[in-house]
Amino acid sequence: MSTTKSSRDSAGIRSADRTLAILDAVGSAPDGLTAAELAHALALSPATTYRLLATLQEHDYLVRSRESRYILGRAVDELGRAVRAQIIATPDARRVLSGMRDAARAPAYLTVFRGDDIAVAHVADSAQHPRIGQLHVGFAESAHITAFGKIMLAEKDAASLSRYLDRHGARALTAHTITNEAALREQLDEVRALQIATEVEEYMPKLACIAAPVRGRSGRTIGAVSVSTTAEDFASRAHDLERIVRRGAWHVASASPGI
Repeated sequence: MSTTKSSRDSAGIRSADRTLAILDAVGSAPDGLTAAELAHALALSPATTYRLLATLQEHDYLVRSRESRYILGRAVDELGRAVRAQIIATPDARRVLSGMRDAARAPAYLTVFRGDDIAVAHVADSAQHPRIGQLHVGFAESAHITAFGKIMLAEKDAASLSRYLDRHGARALTAHTITNEAALREQLDEVRALQIATEVEEYMPKLACIAAPVRGRSGRTIGAVSVSTTAEDFASRAHDLERIVRRGAWHVASASPGI
């Protein structure tokens, strides 16, 4: 490879990294950011910042408000819609989750792997059994403290789990959150042994969740089903909820082996 081509490749990678950094920064700012704020935050020159912003504007990834603040554009929303469309549960799996919701009198969730990440593929809820506000179809955060997340993390080998935790961290959301990696690994060992995962007030105060693994034809965990309820309700009928998620996981696997 010539020195000139190598330099062009390096410049292209650097430009792509900077473009993605701009999108991340703007996406993390509820009110958007000015060009000057972006240049300062990302240690970019004004000329480089404006050049990258112009490209992002041209393709509708960013728009500039009347206050000269850059906010996410239509193209980002379309990407989000495309992601949600690709993370879709089969009709049979949806019917199983609806049955779980009715039996448990609580919202039911299906979670699947999305590459190395974990994504909520479907939520069966209703006015009588509303979902947790923070949980929606799409990529799931804080997998270390959700019951379905623990099921999915328990499937990862030691190296994969380390990579996941390096990327996502293990931050505390409540006083009950486990953030110590050694303690989390010990808990995941228990999840593997029992083939069930629970969390009580780790994700949100007064909330509990229980999950079971969905297994593919190879026997590997390819997803998880779960239900969430109040911590008080969970304490009084944990056995019944465990039975519901175990049966639900089996039926999802039987109905949708290709998930």
